[in-house]
Amino acid sequence: MEIVRERLPFRIKIAYGIGELGELVFLGMFNTFIVIFYNQAIGLSNSLIGTAIMLAMIGDAISDPLVGMLSDRWRSRLGRRHPFLFAAPIPLAISLFFIFSPPELLTGGAAGEPNQMGLFAWLAVWTISARLFVTLYTIPHHALGAELTKDPHERSQLFSLNAIIGHVSGALFSLTVWGFFFAGESVLADGSVVPKHLDPLAYPPVVLTACGIVLVMIYLSSLGTLGRVPFLSSPPENQARMSFLGFYRELIGIFVNPNYKFLMIGFFVLAISVGLSETLTVFVVTYFWELKPEQIKWFGLVLIPAIIIGASVSPALMRKFDRKPVLIAGLTGVVVLAQLPVCLRLLGLMPVNGSELLLPILLVNALLSTMCAAAGAVAMMSMLGDITDENELLIGRRQEGLIYSARAFFAKASNSFAHFVGGIMMDLYVVFPFDAVPGEVDSDVIWRLGLLDGPVICIAGLCALPFYARYRLTRARHREILNELERNPKHGKKTEDAGTKIDLTPVPISEH
Repeated sequence: MEIVRERLPFRIKIAYGIGELGELVFLGMFNTFIVIFYNQAIGLSNSLIGTAIMLAMIGDAISDPLVGMLSDRWRSRLGRRHPFLFAAPIPLAISLFFIFSPPELLTGGAAGEPNQMGLFAWLAVWTISARLFVTLYTIPHHALGAELTKDPHERSQLFSLNAIIGHVSGALFSLTVWGFFFAGESVLADGSVVPKHLDPLAYPPVVLTACGIVLVMIYLSSLGTLGRVPFLSSPPENQARMSFLGFYRELIGIFVNPNYKFLMIGFFVLAISVGLSETLTVFVVTYFWELKPEQIKWFGLVLIPAIIIGASVSPALMRKFDRKPVLIAGLTGVVVLAQLPVCLRLLGLMPVNGSELLLPILLVNALLSTMCAAAGAVAMMSMLGDITDENELLIGRRQEGLIYSARAFFAKASNSFAHFVGGIMMDLYVVFPFDAVPGEVDSDVIWRLGLLDGPVICIAGLCALPFYARYRLTRARHREILNELERNPKHGKKTEDAGTKIDLTPVPISEH
């Protein structure tokens, strides 16, 4: 008999969802503009940009699982997650501001040459800082989502609403950035006329607005969910002190679970493809398609219905077909569709730049690919919550923070690696020039840019699908796990301390 669980109040779901906007605005600024700002507006080598971002991955390798494990074990009157949620926003906003505010001493001013190594060091320091503080927020926030409800369908709805609120608001922010802050053109000191997002003087108002959104939305979300702390899980009373040996043993231990292992490997491979695409997107829309900022802004508007539709139908699809088919179908769709227009242009099957048909075709394609991405993302977050329940049965501990921290690390590691590889390929393969003017870049350079953004990224993304296919935690199995945990909360093989070997021998429930 299935156990009936209390429904989560809708206001809590809303409060939880608005917290996603803080992360997405930061990632939107970082992933969309950091490369083109430092390369085209400031004059830093793409290879050095990629290397600076790659260095942050070294810090992520320690900070991501460490924050996850700390939040799993934290004891306070504010619970396990909220102390981190309240601590992160201010240093995160400060770091974001300084990333896009390099001193004139390093940029060379209006006439001087940029200091390449000085800019590299500035970018590396503030990128590492920003990634640390975004970790301090996002991992406890996502872990909190898995804690708020254990009902599988309600969990899907919670992450669906989280995706809708966060991504729709992020799309509105993107629409505002392109349609207001970057609308029109700028005249640079050398007399050249360029789109405004290639002018460094256009960035301060955008960055200050982004910092304000990060602060307000994260604090509103943290305060709005604070009342649920008494209903959330608590860490064990007699937990051993953390040690580096125990830290890495526990981290390695969660990968003994084959469902988690294959999900994360597939995610890492896919995220490399996504990271390469994010690195190149602004270059592609600016130089490959030669779109103006007033045209680019419409992509933000199109994303709104796409995210709402994709994230809204995902729970219903998962209820009908289970989680894995929705994840695989959604991610196959986004990988193929996202690169399809570029591939067609390379084959000579797309309208020429400036054609009235070009923008509508690109917008429809963005609509369809984003719908697939939203549906797949909701499925992914829901599956991680299910794995948390499975691990609780297997080892007798809830490890939402650790499980979501590994996902965050893989996302940032693959993104950093993609920025690193993308930067080197832009310098050595594409050979993209500094101070490039749209419409005046050599056709061979544009062809190589398209080849990298189209077929190469598509093939890389499809390599993730065989790993996702190995996921085996079905809806029926998850229901049995939940019922067993409800009947006997202490059921499962428990570890004696964080430094002992973890016994992942499953407790028999029923034969499948």
